[in-house]
Amino acid sequence: MSGWMILARVRVVADVVVGNVDPDTHRAYRTGEEVDMILRGQPGEPLSAASWWSSTDVDAAYILKADQVEVLEMKGPYWVKCDGCGAGGEIEQDEDGLSKLDATGRIARQLREAKVTTRTP
Repeated sequence: MSGWMILARVRVVADVVVGNVDPDTHRAYRTGEEVDMILRGQPGEPLSAASWWSSTDVDAAYILKADQVEVLEMKGPYWVKCDGCGAGGEIEQDEDGLSKLDATGRIARQLREAKVTTRTP
C-alpha cells in the first residue's frame, strides 16, 4: 500500500500558522479550534509521524503535525491505494477482527447482510 487517509474531527492544541505551496497564503489555527481534517500517512508509519491535512489537494492543503491536534472523532471513511496494482478501497474490519482493504466491497456487503439478518421485527 502506498499511503492512507482517515477523515476525523480534531481540536488544535496550540496556536500555529501554516502555509501551503502559495507563498502568500497562510492559515492561522488557534488553540481550541475544532476542524475536520484528513490524517495522511504511509504504511507501517506510526500515527505520531503522520500529518493532518485540510484538503486532499496537495497544492491548497494546510498541514498540521500530529502533535498539534487531538482527535475528537474518527469519521472515516478510510481510503487506501496500492501502488503495485492500483486497487483502492476502504479499510474495513473483517471477521477475524483485523482491518483489511476492501477494494471489492465484499467485507462491507457481509457486514450489511449480517446486520439485516440479526434484526428482529
